[in-house]
Amino acid sequence: MLRKYISDIAFMQVINLLVKPIWILVIDRAVQNALPQEVYGNYFALYNFSLMFFIILDLGLNSYNTTEISRDTQKIVSVAGHIIGLKLILMIVYVLAALGVGSILGYTHIEFQILLILCVLQIITSFNQYLRSIVASLQKFKWDGVFMVLDRIIIIGLCSVLIWGQLDQWSLTIHRFIYAQLIGVSVVLCLLILFLFNHLTEIKISFNLKKLMPIFYKSWPFALLITLMGLYNYVDSVMLKLLVGNEAAGSYALGYRLFYALLMFAQIFSGVLLPLFSKNIANTSIIKEISTYTVKFLLLVALTAVFVSFSYSDEIIKMLYPMKYNAENSRTFSLLMIGFIGSVLILVYGTLLTAALELKYLNIAAFFTLLVNVILNTQLIPVYGPSGAAIATFISQLLFGSICFMISYRKFKLSWVWSDIWRLSSSVIFLFMSIVTLKQYIPSPFVHSLLILGIVGLVAYVFKLFHVKNIPT
Repeated sequence: MLRKYISDIAFMQVINLLVKPIWILVIDRAVQNALPQEVYGNYFALYNFSLMFFIILDLGLNSYNTTEISRDTQKIVSVAGHIIGLKLILMIVYVLAALGVGSILGYTHIEFQILLILCVLQIITSFNQYLRSIVASLQKFKWDGVFMVLDRIIIIGLCSVLIWGQLDQWSLTIHRFIYAQLIGVSVVLCLLILFLFNHLTEIKISFNLKKLMPIFYKSWPFALLITLMGLYNYVDSVMLKLLVGNEAAGSYALGYRLFYALLMFAQIFSGVLLPLFSKNIANTSIIKEISTYTVKFLLLVALTAVFVSFSYSDEIIKMLYPMKYNAENSRTFSLLMIGFIGSVLILVYGTLLTAALELKYLNIAAFFTLLVNVILNTQLIPVYGPSGAAIATFISQLLFGSICFMISYRKFKLSWVWSDIWRLSSSVIFLFMSIVTLKQYIPSPFVHSLLILGIVGLVAYVFKLFHVKNIPT
């Protein structure tokens, strides 16, 4: 089981690493550099604003669908017609809610234009995610990986023309940047429908509320969890826009994009873990084996990323955003990266609890985390600006991740032997000394990078990530 899991994850990570870094570090970075910071900051805040209402489109249906179909693939036809009908109704509610709240917040005519296009983008994305949840539930993880990056490949091609095509009639604007994303997700939607055509031919879309309500009752705990997590993840940029202004939101976006790039790498594990945990939830040995291996691997990545960003935040921001570098942007980036440690715990143990349907405890924890996040943002943003939002974000991630770990620890009787605790503690100290402390004694970043790679490989061996017993035949 672990061997297949690692094989699927490896495939998805390879294609992800071939595409997503180009999107984040080349295309999106070029757009940020080409457009005024306040223009991109306004787009970034509106994009996150549209994501805050994304739960209306989902209502937990994707997570519900994954857990149900993973247990019994025969439910595809019986469930899909009701879910698609419900999502079509929710599509209208979503647009009205987003535009209504935007009106209350006093968005301008131009901001409404952008927001409406972003709403259409989120609607199509929602349908893509739902269809991909069927692909993943069928355990076709490699195909899910292909569909995961295909929209970005299309968008990269379109944006490359806008940025470097030197065509006057197709020069880069924020509207054309959004339209390129819209075309990408639309093409993928059509291809997903073709791929799942044999599974969808017998589906009859239903708008019968008597049949839809039972599904809603089962999915609403998932919906509440996604809502609460979405709010504390996306409210920071919206509050920055309201409390400080578009330029501060743009400054925050510089560091957040890099944080999100690493987070996308880790989220691939979550996409595979949810159907895998759901299918094997009664098999505690598989649950322990896969969750332990995954958290060890991702914690190694997280700790390395945190220490590297702490040591080289100035150099990274200067290299990626030479025209927009300042100490505030650098500080915001390094603070945001601390939250990745909490994100790892959420992606593994939060996913495990979701598969086990322990949503009551997750929702309570997420609500508490949201309160903490809003209070911290309210107090810190007016004083520290983007850095204050970054502090609120990493505290929230660490808090919710720790709660997910503690609940999973008790629920599944997970055990960390003293040797594992000793390895983890010594590895943290070793990584810190090698990355942070030794930087001042090694003037060459290239030499230091080689040393870091060697140290990470050694720590991975200590964590037994390469141990032959961890990859059974």
